[in-house]
Amino acid sequence: MSETRPSTEAAPGWRFADWDQDVISTWSDFQEAAYRLSENYRGSRLVWRGVRNADWGVHSSLYRRLSDVLGYRPTETEMVDAEKEILRRARQDWRFDGVDALELFAQIQHFGGPTRLIDVSEDPLAALWFAVEAGKGTEPTDTDGRLFAFVAPVKSDLHLNRNWKTRDALWHELTTDDRRATKRWGTGTNRRYWRPPVYHSRIAAQNAGFLLDGVPLDAGARNKFGRVHPGTSETWTLNDMQQAASIPLRLSTSRQGTMSEDANPVFTFRVLETAKEEIRRQLEERFAVRASSIYPDMFGLAKYLDERAETLLA
Repeated sequence: MSETRPSTEAAPGWRFADWDQDVISTWSDFQEAAYRLSENYRGSRLVWRGVRNADWGVHSSLYRRLSDVLGYRPTETEMVDAEKEILRRARQDWRFDGVDALELFAQIQHFGGPTRLIDVSEDPLAALWFAVEAGKGTEPTDTDGRLFAFVAPVKSDLHLNRNWKTRDALWHELTTDDRRATKRWGTGTNRRYWRPPVYHSRIAAQNAGFLLDGVPLDAGARNKFGRVHPGTSETWTLNDMQQAASIPLRLSTSRQGTMSEDANPVFTFRVLETAKEEIRRQLEERFAVRASSIYPDMFGLAKYLDERAETLLA
Protein backbone atom coordinates (compact mmCIF):
# COMPACT_ATOMS: atom_id res chain seq x y z
CA MET A 1 0.00 0.00 0.00
CA SER A 2 3.02 2.28 0.11
CA GLU A 3 3.67 4.10 -3.15
CA THR A 4 5.16 6.98 -5.14
CA ARG A 5 3.58 9.33 -7.69
CA PRO A 6 4.24 9.54 -11.43
CA SER A 7 5.90 12.64 -12.84
CA THR A 8 3.14 12.96 -15.46
CA GLU A 9 0.40 13.46 -12.86
CA ALA A 10 -0.34 16.80 -11.21
CA ALA A 11 -1.36 16.59 -7.56
CA PRO A 12 -5.15 16.02 -7.30
CA GLY A 13 -5.35 17.04 -3.63
CA TRP A 14 -7.20 20.25 -4.46
CA ARG A 15 -10.20 18.15 -5.49
CA PHE A 16 -10.06 15.87 -2.44
CA ALA A 17 -9.72 18.93 -0.19
CA ASP A 18 -13.30 19.89 -1.02
CA TRP A 19 -14.37 16.86 1.01
CA ASP A 20 -11.98 17.38 3.94
CA GLN A 21 -14.73 18.10 6.44
CA ASP A 22 -13.14 15.55 8.73
CA VAL A 23 -9.59 16.71 9.46
CA ILE A 24 -7.64 14.42 11.77
CA SER A 25 -5.46 16.56 14.02
CA THR A 26 -5.33 14.15 16.99
CA TRP A 27 -5.71 10.46 17.73
CA SER A 28 -9.16 11.22 19.18
CA ASP A 29 -10.20 12.83 15.88
CA PHE A 30 -9.44 9.58 14.08
CA GLN A 31 -11.41 7.53 16.60
CA GLU A 32 -14.42 9.83 16.29
CA ALA A 33 -14.33 9.93 12.49
CA ALA A 34 -13.95 6.15 12.13
CA TYR A 35 -16.70 5.49 14.66
CA ARG A 36 -19.16 7.91 13.05
CA LEU A 37 -18.58 6.50 9.59
CA SER A 38 -18.92 2.92 10.85
CA GLU A 39 -22.18 3.83 12.59
CA ASN A 40 -23.53 5.54 9.47
CA TYR A 41 -22.75 2.41 7.46
CA ARG A 42 -23.60 -0.21 10.06
CA GLY A 43 -24.32 -3.41 8.16
CA SER A 44 -22.13 -2.36 5.23
CA ARG A 45 -18.47 -3.20 4.78
CA LEU A 46 -15.84 -0.48 4.75
CA VAL A 47 -12.35 -0.95 3.33
CA TRP A 48 -9.62 1.59 3.97
CA ARG A 49 -6.54 3.02 2.24
CA GLY A 50 -3.90 5.33 3.68
CA VAL A 51 -1.28 7.41 1.85
CA ARG A 52 1.52 9.53 3.32
CA ASN A 53 0.79 12.60 1.19
CA ALA A 54 -2.68 14.18 1.10
CA ASP A 55 -2.11 15.31 -2.51
CA TRP A 56 -1.65 11.79 -3.81
CA GLY A 57 -4.44 10.25 -5.84
CA VAL A 58 -5.86 6.74 -5.94
CA HIS A 59 -3.84 5.35 -8.84
CA SER A 60 -2.83 1.77 -9.45
CA SER A 61 0.83 0.99 -10.06
CA LEU A 62 0.13 -0.07 -13.66
CA TYR A 63 -1.73 3.18 -14.36
CA ARG A 64 1.18 5.19 -12.97
CA ARG A 65 3.84 3.28 -14.91
CA LEU A 66 1.95 3.59 -18.18
CA SER A 67 1.48 7.31 -17.50
CA ASP A 68 5.25 7.65 -17.17
CA VAL A 69 5.98 5.62 -20.31
CA LEU A 70 3.28 7.11 -22.54
CA GLY A 71 3.47 10.67 -21.26
CA TYR A 72 -0.32 10.78 -20.83
CA ARG A 73 -2.98 8.96 -18.84
CA PRO A 74 -3.65 5.53 -20.36
CA THR A 75 -6.99 4.40 -21.73
CA GLU A 76 -8.70 1.20 -20.64
CA THR A 77 -7.64 -0.43 -23.91
CA GLU A 78 -3.98 0.42 -23.21
CA MET A 79 -4.32 -0.97 -19.66
CA VAL A 80 -5.77 -4.22 -21.02
CA ASP A 81 -3.05 -4.51 -23.68
CA ALA A 82 -0.37 -4.07 -21.00
CA GLU A 83 -1.99 -6.71 -18.79
CA LYS A 84 -2.14 -9.19 -21.65
CA GLU A 85 1.56 -8.62 -22.30
CA ILE A 86 2.34 -9.10 -18.59
CA LEU A 87 0.47 -12.42 -18.60
CA ARG A 88 2.18 -13.54 -21.82
CA ARG A 89 5.65 -12.84 -20.47
CA ALA A 90 4.92 -14.36 -17.08
CA ARG A 91 3.78 -17.60 -18.71
CA GLN A 92 6.15 -17.92 -21.63
CA ASP A 93 9.38 -16.47 -20.22
CA TRP A 94 9.00 -17.10 -16.47
CA ARG A 95 6.97 -20.33 -16.97
CA PHE A 96 4.15 -19.45 -14.55
CA ASP A 97 1.85 -21.16 -17.00
CA GLY A 98 -0.36 -22.91 -14.47
CA VAL A 99 -1.15 -19.82 -12.39
CA ASP A 100 -4.52 -18.11 -12.74
CA ALA A 101 -4.55 -14.48 -13.88
CA LEU A 102 -5.68 -12.98 -10.58
CA GLU A 103 -3.12 -14.88 -8.54
CA LEU A 104 -0.39 -13.80 -10.95
CA PHE A 105 -1.40 -10.17 -10.58
CA ALA A 106 -1.59 -10.48 -6.78
CA GLN A 107 1.92 -11.96 -6.65
CA ILE A 108 3.27 -9.31 -9.03
CA GLN A 109 1.68 -6.62 -6.85
CA HIS A 110 3.33 -8.09 -3.74
CA PHE A 111 6.80 -7.90 -5.26
CA GLY A 112 6.38 -4.33 -6.47
CA GLY A 113 5.39 -4.95 -10.10
CA PRO A 114 2.73 -2.99 -12.00
CA THR A 115 -0.92 -4.12 -11.81
CA ARG A 116 -4.30 -2.43 -11.81
CA LEU A 117 -5.11 -3.74 -8.32
CA ILE A 118 -5.76 -1.02 -5.71
CA ASP A 119 -4.49 -2.00 -2.25
CA VAL A 120 -6.96 -1.56 0.60
CA SER A 121 -7.37 -3.01 4.09
CA GLU A 122 -10.37 -4.12 6.10
CA ASP A 123 -8.52 -2.82 9.17
CA PRO A 124 -8.66 1.00 9.55
CA LEU A 125 -5.64 0.92 11.89
CA ALA A 126 -3.48 -0.72 9.23
CA ALA A 127 -4.57 1.87 6.65
CA LEU A 128 -3.96 4.68 9.13
CA TRP A 129 -0.41 3.43 9.64
CA PHE A 130 0.28 3.98 5.93
CA ALA A 131 -1.07 7.53 6.23
CA VAL A 132 1.28 8.41 9.10
CA GLU A 133 4.27 6.23 8.09
CA ALA A 134 7.57 8.06 8.42
CA GLY A 135 9.12 9.34 5.19
CA LYS A 136 11.57 7.05 3.42
CA GLY A 137 15.05 8.07 2.38
CA THR A 138 15.01 11.62 1.02
CA GLU A 139 11.22 11.94 0.95
CA PRO A 140 9.86 15.02 2.74
CA THR A 141 8.26 14.32 6.10
CA ASP A 142 6.40 17.61 6.60
CA THR A 143 3.31 16.66 4.59
CA ASP A 144 -0.25 15.87 5.58
CA GLY A 145 -1.45 12.33 4.96
CA ARG A 146 -4.79 11.06 3.76
CA LEU A 147 -7.12 8.23 4.71
CA PHE A 148 -9.75 6.88 2.30
CA ALA A 149 -12.73 4.71 3.19
CA PHE A 150 -14.61 2.82 0.46
CA VAL A 151 -18.01 1.21 0.88
CA ALA A 152 -17.59 -2.25 -0.64
CA PRO A 153 -20.98 -4.01 -0.92
CA VAL A 154 -20.80 -7.73 -0.19
CA LYS A 155 -22.55 -8.45 -3.50
CA SER A 156 -19.53 -6.95 -5.27
CA ASP A 157 -17.22 -9.60 -3.82
CA LEU A 158 -15.05 -11.43 -6.29
CA HIS A 159 -14.88 -15.19 -5.60
CA LEU A 160 -12.25 -17.45 -7.10
CA ASN A 161 -14.45 -20.49 -6.60
CA ARG A 162 -16.98 -19.07 -9.06
CA ASN A 163 -16.25 -17.33 -12.36
CA TRP A 164 -13.02 -15.49 -11.55
CA LYS A 165 -10.58 -18.37 -11.22
CA THR A 166 -9.59 -18.09 -14.87
CA ARG A 167 -6.47 -18.22 -16.99
CA ASP A 168 -7.34 -14.89 -18.61
CA ALA A 169 -8.46 -11.77 -16.77
CA LEU A 170 -12.25 -11.79 -16.82
CA TRP A 171 -12.53 -7.99 -17.08
CA HIS A 172 -10.82 -8.17 -20.46
CA GLU A 173 -14.06 -9.70 -21.68
CA LEU A 174 -16.04 -6.86 -20.12
CA THR A 175 -14.16 -4.28 -22.16
CA THR A 176 -14.44 -6.07 -25.52
CA ASP A 177 -17.32 -8.53 -25.85
CA ASP A 178 -20.16 -7.33 -23.62
CA ARG A 179 -21.26 -3.86 -24.70
CA ARG A 180 -23.59 -3.42 -21.74
CA ALA A 181 -20.82 -4.39 -19.32
CA THR A 182 -18.50 -1.96 -21.10
CA LYS A 183 -20.83 0.88 -20.13
CA ARG A 184 -20.62 -0.14 -16.45
CA TRP A 185 -16.93 -1.03 -16.31
CA GLY A 186 -15.16 2.22 -15.51
CA THR A 187 -18.20 4.04 -14.12
CA GLY A 188 -17.94 2.64 -10.59
CA THR A 189 -21.18 0.66 -10.77
CA ASN A 190 -19.43 -2.62 -11.62
CA ARG A 191 -16.54 -2.31 -9.14
CA ARG A 192 -15.29 -5.51 -7.53
CA TYR A 193 -13.71 -6.18 -4.16
CA TRP A 194 -11.37 -9.14 -3.75
CA ARG A 195 -10.31 -10.58 -0.40
CA PRO A 196 -7.50 -12.78 -1.71
CA PRO A 197 -6.17 -16.00 -0.22
CA VAL A 198 -3.08 -15.59 1.96
CA TYR A 199 -0.56 -15.91 -0.84
CA HIS A 200 2.03 -14.36 1.49
CA SER A 201 2.25 -13.19 5.10
CA ARG A 202 1.57 -9.51 4.37
CA ILE A 203 -1.98 -10.20 3.19
CA ALA A 204 -2.88 -11.59 6.60
CA ALA A 205 -0.81 -9.02 8.52
CA GLN A 206 -2.46 -6.07 6.75
CA ASN A 207 -5.91 -7.68 6.48
CA ALA A 208 -5.45 -6.74 2.85
CA GLY A 209 -7.78 -6.73 -0.10
CA PHE A 210 -7.94 -5.27 -3.60
CA LEU A 211 -10.35 -3.01 -5.43
CA LEU A 212 -10.79 -3.76 -9.12
CA ASP A 213 -12.42 -1.50 -11.70
CA GLY A 214 -11.83 0.01 -15.12
CA VAL A 215 -10.25 3.34 -15.99
CA PRO A 216 -12.84 6.11 -15.41
CA LEU A 217 -15.14 6.46 -18.41
CA ASP A 218 -17.48 9.25 -19.41
CA ALA A 219 -20.95 8.22 -18.22
CA GLY A 220 -22.63 10.89 -20.32
CA ALA A 221 -25.64 12.70 -18.92
CA ARG A 222 -25.85 10.29 -15.98
CA ASN A 223 -22.60 11.33 -14.37
CA LYS A 224 -21.44 8.56 -12.01
CA PHE A 225 -18.63 10.58 -10.44
CA GLY A 226 -20.85 12.66 -8.16
CA ARG A 227 -20.42 16.25 -7.04
CA VAL A 228 -17.20 18.27 -6.95
CA HIS A 229 -18.21 20.17 -3.79
CA PRO A 230 -20.57 19.06 -1.01
CA GLY A 231 -23.95 20.68 -1.38
CA THR A 232 -23.53 21.80 -5.01
CA SER A 233 -24.68 20.43 -8.36
CA GLU A 234 -21.30 20.74 -10.12
CA THR A 235 -19.99 17.30 -11.08
CA TRP A 236 -16.51 16.00 -11.75
CA THR A 237 -15.27 16.12 -15.31
CA LEU A 238 -13.77 12.99 -16.79
CA ASN A 239 -10.36 14.69 -16.94
CA ASP A 240 -10.47 15.62 -13.25
CA MET A 241 -11.50 12.11 -12.25
CA GLN A 242 -8.71 10.48 -14.26
CA GLN A 243 -6.26 12.93 -12.74
CA ALA A 244 -7.41 11.99 -9.24
CA ALA A 245 -7.81 8.23 -9.62
CA SER A 246 -7.38 5.26 -11.93
CA ILE A 247 -10.81 3.99 -10.87
CA PRO A 248 -14.01 6.07 -10.69
CA LEU A 249 -14.73 7.59 -7.26
CA ARG A 250 -17.93 9.08 -5.92
CA LEU A 251 -17.01 11.16 -2.90
CA SER A 252 -19.28 11.76 0.04
CA THR A 253 -18.96 13.05 3.59
CA SER A 254 -19.69 11.13 6.77
CA ARG A 255 -21.50 14.16 8.19
CA GLN A 256 -24.25 13.99 5.55
CA GLY A 257 -25.82 10.74 6.70
CA THR A 258 -25.62 7.79 4.36
CA MET A 259 -25.44 7.34 0.61
CA SER A 260 -26.72 4.05 -0.78
CA GLU A 261 -23.97 1.43 -0.72
CA ASP A 262 -24.90 0.62 -4.33
CA ALA A 263 -23.39 4.01 -5.24
CA ASN A 264 -20.00 2.81 -3.93
CA PRO A 265 -19.37 6.06 -1.97
CA VAL A 266 -15.84 7.04 -0.97
CA PHE A 267 -14.87 9.11 2.08
CA THR A 268 -11.62 10.99 2.60
CA PHE A 269 -9.93 12.32 5.73
CA ARG A 270 -6.91 14.62 5.85
CA VAL A 271 -4.37 13.58 8.49
CA LEU A 272 -2.41 16.63 9.58
CA GLU A 273 1.38 16.34 9.63
CA THR A 274 1.37 17.64 13.21
CA ALA A 275 -0.74 14.63 14.26
CA LYS A 276 1.40 11.92 12.67
CA GLU A 277 3.88 11.44 15.52
CA GLU A 278 1.16 11.06 18.14
CA ILE A 279 -0.83 8.67 15.96
CA ARG A 280 2.26 6.56 15.21
CA ARG A 281 2.93 6.33 18.93
CA GLN A 282 -0.65 5.26 19.64
CA LEU A 283 -0.54 2.65 16.88
CA GLU A 284 2.82 1.24 17.97
CA GLU A 285 2.40 1.29 21.76
CA ARG A 286 -1.30 0.47 22.14
CA PHE A 287 -2.08 -1.65 19.10
CA ALA A 288 1.33 -3.08 18.05
CA VAL A 289 0.88 -1.66 14.54
CA ARG A 290 4.38 -0.92 13.30
CA ALA A 291 6.69 -1.67 10.37
CA SER A 292 7.48 -5.16 11.65
CA SER A 293 3.78 -6.11 11.88
CA ILE A 294 2.83 -4.53 8.56
CA TYR A 295 5.84 -6.04 6.71
CA PRO A 296 6.48 -9.22 8.75
CA ASP A 297 8.86 -10.92 6.30
CA MET A 298 12.60 -10.82 5.65
CA PHE A 299 12.07 -8.69 2.56
CA GLY A 300 10.28 -6.13 4.75
CA LEU A 301 13.13 -6.10 7.27
CA ALA A 302 15.77 -5.65 4.57
CA LYS A 303 13.85 -2.84 2.90
CA TYR A 304 13.23 -1.11 6.23
CA LEU A 305 16.94 -1.20 7.11
CA ASP A 306 17.97 0.02 3.68
CA GLU A 307 15.54 2.95 3.67
CA ARG A 308 16.49 4.09 7.15
CA ALA A 309 20.23 3.45 7.08
CA GLU A 310 21.12 7.05 7.98
CA THR A 311 18.86 7.01 11.03
CA LEU A 312 20.17 3.68 12.21
CA LEU A 313 23.78 4.84 11.98
CA ALA A 314 23.17 8.26 13.58
